[in-house]
This record gives sequence, C-alpha cells and structure tokens, in this order.
Amino acid sequence: MQTIVYENTLEHGMIEKDTFAKTVGARIAEHRRQQGMSQSELGDIVGQSQQMITDYETGRRRIPAYNLARIAEALGVSAATLLDGTSVPRQRRGPPSKFDRLAEEISRLPRSRRRFVVEMIENALGSR
Repeated sequence: MQTIVYENTLEHGMIEKDTFAKTVGARIAEHRRQQGMSQSELGDIVGQSQQMITDYETGRRRIPAYNLARIAEALGVSAATLLDGTSVPRQRRGPPSKFDRLAEEISRLPRSRRRFVVEMIENALGSR
C-alpha cells in the first residue's frame, strides 16, 4: 500500500493523510463542543447525518471541501482554522448586526425550537 503524504508547512511539515484527517476532525469536534453543539445539531445545520459528523471528527472519512466550508461556517470559524489551527479573528466595527444578535439567540434555543426556526427560515428562503 502506498502512503500519500501532504505538505502543511504552516504547522506540521510533512504529515500522512490519515493523521491530517484526524487532526482536522479533532479541531471540528473542539469547536463544536465550544459552541455547545451536538454532532446531530451540527449535522442538521450542514445537511449531514450525525454518523457522518462522527466519521469526519474521528478521521474515518475525508471531508470534501464544500462540506468543510459549510462546517466552518456553522461553527463560526474559517476553513483555515479547521485546516491548520490558526485563528483569524473577524474584524468588524461597531455593534453586532440584528442578524448576528438573532443568530446568537437562536443558537441558545432548545434543540427542537431551533430546528423549527431553521425550517421556517429555509422555507421562507426557498419561496423567493
């Protein structure tokens, strides 16, 4: 079996793809927990099953770029943060927008109410 090696010069030098997948997955799990979010909740937001999120977090499955971007957005971090562990703070002036305040309030709702709100928003956006 051939070992494929990826270069990540920011943090690891040369690492094997399995190690890289596990490292990215661990970062996803860490940020998800910091948000107080379950694997099921993250899966609901990004359109993946809880099992798929588990597989991503443990490195059993490679994360397609489009899913990585969706996961990063759901966790409020950049894809670069998940890939290389760097944190780029969002530079925003002034008070939070109404959207940001509502998103924060929604994130604190119980899971069933949060799903209901997300479904309402999705339905409203789908009917444009």
